Amino acid sequence: MELGIKRNSGLTYALKYAAKVLKQGIGVSKHSVYKSMGGRSPLIHSYSTFNRYMGIAKEFVNWAKEQGINRLDKVQYDHVRDFLLSKAEYCSMKTLKVNASALRKFFNTVGRADISARIKEEYQEIYSQGRSPSRALAFAHPDRVISLLKEDVHKVIAELQLLTGARIGDVKKIQVLPEEKKVIIPKSKGGRTREIDYSDRPEKFERIKELVERLNEHLKSSSWSSVRENYYKDLRQAVLRSGEIYTGSHAFRVNYVKERLQELKSQGYSEREALQKIEYEIGHSRIEMSAYYSRG
Repeated sequence: MELGIKRNSGLTYALKYAAKVLKQGIGVSKHSVYKSMGGRSPLIHSYSTFNRYMGIAKEFVNWAKEQGINRLDKVQYDHVRDFLLSKAEYCSMKTLKVNASALRKFFNTVGRADISARIKEEYQEIYSQGRSPSRALAFAHPDRVISLLKEDVHKVIAELQLLTGARIGDVKKIQVLPEEKKVIIPKSKGGRTREIDYSDRPEKFERIKELVERLNEHLKSSSWSSVRENYYKDLRQAVLRSGEIYTGSHAFRVNYVKERLQELKSQGYSEREALQKIEYEIGHSRIEMSAYYSRG
């Protein structure tokens, strides 16, 4: 264990400790550290890398605290893995690689080399879940992709994404308000709460209500993290069998935007009015993003 930090230290202290240690490399040549330590430098040697790595470490610490994990000794590899996979749907493979590298450096510095080693061992699995460099594209036949999923719970998740435009991390948060015929997704990306009115789509609302009940029932006996991980794998295979292009489950979100745009235009909305409404429904702060999705 590194001098100055204990295994049961709080995560906030661990973050400060890591920053203090790692920044010692700034302004020092890597070559001199290699020579003195006989191997790869454990420090960070540029301000840009330091700021990015510590930002990622801070993000993990905040995420862990939300899960009720406040001490270094309470952190398990599965927690780190869940954190990284929660970012997979909106992070590119390259960005996930940077996140994994940052957390390896952080855990090595605070004396949890065991977690750092597991990240290295499981790296390919985590990396493969990241989004491909190209943008998410709508499925030409989303219903067929869903039908080709092997597990029933995966079909439920995919259909919920298609009917609500939910990000994968938001699916388990979906709440229904039967009287108002509204879907609520609290604390979506950026801390926003999404509110979607289905009063003009009552049949879809009833279907969503049924799917949410089925998902919640399934999650009584299975963890969301394991269900989500297997969903990624099942979806990749289903897309492959369907002959479509895989760009992540975000594709269902793009399908939602494209279908919703046509629904609203058929109701008399102009394209800009429709995109503004969709912007609110999918939780974006810029109409340009809705327009971008509609072209997917």
